Amino acid sequence: MFESESENLMVKLPYGFRDIFPLECRERKVIGDIISRQFRQWGYGEVKTPVVEYTKNISTGVGSKWSNKLINFFDIDGSLVSLRTDMTIPIARLTGMRIKKNQLPARFCYFANSFRQSALQEGVKRVYSQAGLELIGNDSFTADVEILTILNHVLRELGFRDYKIGLGQVQIIEGLCEWFGLNQKDSRFIKESLVKKNFVVINQFLGQKDKHKTRVFMSLIKPQQNLEHLKQALAQVNLGKADRGLNYLEKVYKVLEQMGYGHKLLVDLSILREFDYYSGLLFEVYSAVTTDLLGNGGRYDRLIKKFGMGVAATGFALDLDMLHKSMDSSILLPYMDDYRVLLAGKVHDYAAFVQLSDKMRKSGACVELFWGKDREAGAEARSRDMDLACICSEDLQKVEAVEVGSGRKFEMETDKFLKYIHEKTNT
Repeated sequence: MFESESENLMVKLPYGFRDIFPLECRERKVIGDIISRQFRQWGYGEVKTPVVEYTKNISTGVGSKWSNKLINFFDIDGSLVSLRTDMTIPIARLTGMRIKKNQLPARFCYFANSFRQSALQEGVKRVYSQAGLELIGNDSFTADVEILTILNHVLRELGFRDYKIGLGQVQIIEGLCEWFGLNQKDSRFIKESLVKKNFVVINQFLGQKDKHKTRVFMSLIKPQQNLEHLKQALAQVNLGKADRGLNYLEKVYKVLEQMGYGHKLLVDLSILREFDYYSGLLFEVYSAVTTDLLGNGGRYDRLIKKFGMGVAATGFALDLDMLHKSMDSSILLPYMDDYRVLLAGKVHDYAAFVQLSDKMRKSGACVELFWGKDREAGAEARSRDMDLACICSEDLQKVEAVEVGSGRKFEMETDKFLKYIHEKTNT
């Protein structure tokens, strides 16, 4: 006896993926529209890149230990390809291949999914829905001021009030490693430990080399509300790379402070990313309602050169899942104020029934048809959080309606009812 087809189906998703239902999709669309409007107002144009790239390209600049996070497979010609792990590398590749220097600076934005391999455990995702931007061709601190200003504008428009932005600096950490006289292997170990926030290991490792310098280092990587402690501590280091990193960070910080964003900033030199391509300023976005990052970004001045053109760049990415999870959903209500109508009726002229609903849509209503039923229309409209439940007469000459919120019932001739809908959707 053969097993039924349903018995052979896997009735669950691969780990790390999930379904998204209409209400959440609608809310995420609103979030995306708010972000997109900010990006457009600053002159950023949306780009799209393939979800699949050659593994050799997608591995560029991500770090030697990142390869196990790639989702790989073989193309039809035998080439090894991977799902993109972020959008920065594909846009760097696009810039190196397609953009000429006389077209710079270039301002790109995107709304895309990226994919990363993860441990086989419940709750760990493998798809990252991101909204981000890249400013390419400006090596000045003003580029970072611009994108951090946009980031603040976006968070404000989304209703976030309790967020913080942590600022780090790769050059300062590299300067401190030089101060200790660390070789390349030891410097990489310190960076990897910072990514993991393994401060005990860092303290033990550096303490074996120089206890005084270790105390300075450990005090520097503690989050600070302003730059003063950092400046005083780095005065003991007096190394060119660390000084250059501090000067750059200070310029960005002061401009943002003058713009009124100082209370949103933290200085945190422990901020490092797993991607190796970051070369200067780094930042992360925190919210009081989640331990996960809302977003992150920074400068990557050496990455695009790997694809053919040496040009500076900076950018950020926001995690749409975390934004949606963390924000007050009431912020989205003004953007989701469609007048939603359920139209039911045991009619014989189906074409006329559809045409009636089209007339309501032309007035601006969202109309869902409830075919061949009328008794359950009110309950169905309430369960779907609609504004109005309507039942047409069989000849479509009259409409009985009930306002879901107030419970008020009324009956109208169809022509008058269409005027009523027009008034409701245009006031």
